[in-house]
Amino acid sequence: MPKRRSKAEADALPTKRQQSRKESQPVTYIVCGLYVEGKTAVFRSLLKELESAVVIVSDLEASRPVIPKKAGGAFEVRGYSTESPQLPPQGLVKNVVVLPHDLARPSRIEAAMVSDSRTARLLTVLDARNFLDEWESTAKLPLALREAGKKDGRAHLHDKKACEVLAEHVESADVVVLTHTETTDADELEMLEAMLRELNPTATVVRRTGDGAGGARLLKHVAQANSERPAPAERGGCWQSLLAAHRQDANGDEAEEMMEEEMMEEEESDEE
Repeated sequence: MPKRRSKAEADALPTKRQQSRKESQPVTYIVCGLYVEGKTAVFRSLLKELESAVVIVSDLEASRPVIPKKAGGAFEVRGYSTESPQLPPQGLVKNVVVLPHDLARPSRIEAAMVSDSRTARLLTVLDARNFLDEWESTAKLPLALREAGKKDGRAHLHDKKACEVLAEHVESADVVVLTHTETTDADELEMLEAMLRELNPTATVVRRTGDGAGGARLLKHVAQANSERPAPAERGGCWQSLLAAHRQDANGDEAEEMMEEEMMEEEESDEE
């Protein structure tokens, strides 16, 4: 017989009416990532699927050419120069799409883009060809990017290493979009997806071809994202231990390969 819930547990569960209201709330779609090319393509693909939206971007001049042309001016484009963008007046628009600064902290953008009557979904864009190498690297961000970030209040993560920025993006995401999957080795792609599931077990991982323009509809995957997940700011914290374990495994495999090579060389020497 199924276990009966206590009254407190039952009260904590959302009713069908509450769940339906939450699913019908206006949505803010936030497209994050370090990979400008793929992020821009996913951003454009998402806009093509929407009938209308207020579009908020950190770089107005660079973003205008990628905004799809819709009859009747369906997309209203705004730039933002403050540390976080601001929501448009409530009730005037259903969809808001945000393309924040490359080094913006995703959880901070999300916090600025929600309200009692609006929810947000974070889409993180990763280049499947490069992620594992950059994830394992201890290199700092390029100097020019760091120096520019010091003077830009929108670049919340300018003092972080590349692997730390990637970790913030992955752990915060509701949907992780992988680009260039068709040119990525199959074994490496499976390893990448396994790593992403460790970093963010509840995120939806989507494979897309090319720079991010191909593949299935994005809105379908966004709609399937778990709406009861903790806020992005509460999801992080495990990436350091996972990265340390991954590096230890890699070092162990490398040491084992070196030992095997040495043994083979000794056997060949004995035979001679």
